[in-house]
Amino acid sequence: MRILMFGPDHETKGGIATVIANFKNYFKSEINPVFYLESWKEGSLFRRSIYSLRGLGLLPFYIKKKRIDMVHIHMAQDGSYFRKALATRIAKRCGAQILLHIHGSHFDQYHQASQPRLQKHLLETLRRADKIIVLNEEVKTYFEAFGLKAEIILNAVPIPATDSKTIKRTQISCFGQLGERKGTYDILEIAEQLQAQHPEIKLCLYGDGDVKQAAAIIQAKRLHNVELGGWVTAKQKEVAMKKTMIHILPSYQEGLPMAILETMARGIPNISTHVGGIPSVIASGKDGILIEAGNKEQLLTALLELIENAPKREAMGTAAAQKIQQHFSIDAYNNKWNEIYSEWNG
Repeated sequence: MRILMFGPDHETKGGIATVIANFKNYFKSEINPVFYLESWKEGSLFRRSIYSLRGLGLLPFYIKKKRIDMVHIHMAQDGSYFRKALATRIAKRCGAQILLHIHGSHFDQYHQASQPRLQKHLLETLRRADKIIVLNEEVKTYFEAFGLKAEIILNAVPIPATDSKTIKRTQISCFGQLGERKGTYDILEIAEQLQAQHPEIKLCLYGDGDVKQAAAIIQAKRLHNVELGGWVTAKQKEVAMKKTMIHILPSYQEGLPMAILETMARGIPNISTHVGGIPSVIASGKDGILIEAGNKEQLLTALLELIENAPKREAMGTAAAQKIQQHFSIDAYNNKWNEIYSEWNG
């Protein structure tokens, strides 16, 4: 099976790019070689548009030149959907089989909230696929009601090498786009109380998105314990993780955040929410803590519990790292994809 992976540039921001980067770096198969074509690249509107048109224009040539059997398309909502819906139709006309890999944190809700015409178009696109992969049970169950079968494959991360240097972890981090969906404003809401009780602890928010809005709140509330770290590269993230004692992601909607898997792999306990695929990774009370989305009191209580109870925090971090190594390692993930590519012959 010769596969063409169609998705954003692996060096761009976001979870899909991280998944593709992991494929590029770690997936190796002689019987199922994977080729790559960028559907999108960061930059100005003009640059993004050019790369989108370029990717779609090159798609049929790549299928023919590389003798592609299957196109593995990474899809999310909004602009990603429209690009990949067109790519699905182009690839199908070229005689390739289609695997749609749905990453949208609320792809089911995206369909539900769309106008009837778009709802119909979206279902038609999914029905053109020979296989559909999703990240959580909610999306799978939702589309099953429309007669669409999907398989769940959870994300995975490479297991980091053990660092012989011990660095004191002194900060609480949040890796992800700033905004309401990620719970950024809930973090800023409880930051003042955290500052009063633990002024020595820094809250570091890494990501783009609502940066100006967050900065305005920090200034208005005089939050000296909150820092905006901006979007970080892989190397910068690695440095930040070494300083991180707790990772928080109080999201309202998610698929399966790479940031949670990456921090758990490094022995960092997470405080997150009962949404999307998160409960399939975090066993609350054992290797992290799950709270209700939007419940700021629970968020503060969970933070104080882990800040003030170092043995519990360390035990959760150790359990988190063990879980990732056993169930969410990149090796197991790649074996699963190799099985799918090998067994699925259309």
